[in-house]
Amino acid sequence: MLNEMGTRLKEARIAKGYSLEDLQDVTKIQKRYLAGIEEGNYSMMPGQFYVRAFIKQYAEAVGLNADELLEQHKAEMPETTKEQVGKPMAAPSPSRRKSISKSSSNSRINEKMPMIIVALFIVVIIFVTWFFYNMLAQNDPTEEETGTDDGLQYEAPAENTSSATEGEAPADEEEAAEEATEEPAEDEAAEPDTEISVAGTDGQTTTYQWTGPAERELNMDVSGPSWVAVTNENQEELTTPVEMQAGQSETIDLTDESYVRLRLGAAPNVELTLNGESIEYEQDLTTQNIVIEFTDAE
Repeated sequence: MLNEMGTRLKEARIAKGYSLEDLQDVTKIQKRYLAGIEEGNYSMMPGQFYVRAFIKQYAEAVGLNADELLEQHKAEMPETTKEQVGKPMAAPSPSRRKSISKSSSNSRINEKMPMIIVALFIVVIIFVTWFFYNMLAQNDPTEEETGTDDGLQYEAPAENTSSATEGEAPADEEEAAEEATEEPAEDEAAEPDTEISVAGTDGQTTTYQWTGPAERELNMDVSGPSWVAVTNENQEELTTPVEMQAGQSETIDLTDESYVRLRLGAAPNVELTLNGESIEYEQDLTTQNIVIEFTDAE
């Protein structure tokens, strides 16, 4: 037996010309769950949390105001669903621990900074002393005495040769050091350029072309409630479909993927960045699909 909300949704679906199979392709919600919503049979859902999210997705797909529909028929909703969905998800605690850890680390560095400065000052003094000592030793002629019947004789030519050799050695060492410094710079590989462009739009779907590094990470920062689902080229879920709340974020590793599809229930509430590059929405739609096709830069 159909309930009132299920009847409204079914009528809106038929008015749009959608079959349950069509609606399944649009929302990525299994056909049996869509039929359960129309029949008011919520016990078949994978969990009470998904009831509200699936109804909102269904309503938006057929052009109804999801919030208004849920408010008008809230008496038909399972009591446990309202309690579970109503509870805001707690903000992840690791970020706070990271902040505390970072603050403690900075405090320890500040405490040790005077000791580090003193140690560096001592090293500088030792180096300057050693440098001037070597300079004085090179400029001070070494006299070699040879014993003869006439007295002492000094062999100046030998001293000049030694002095010239000592003077040339630092220059050779300096040239070798410069060559050793320059060689790694020649071997450094340039970071591949990153480029993202809009390939086209089709209904609710916008397709982007991405050329860049093989290692890729997609980050989603949510500023308001939004239902989010992410799949790859084989329609495998890369993250569990869920209604995300303000302040939440999700990072997905796409290194091994050549294609990704995002289904966003409230796109203006979701900020997308790929390897730090912001992805601008081409269409001003509440519900839309974002498809990104990847090409590794050479």
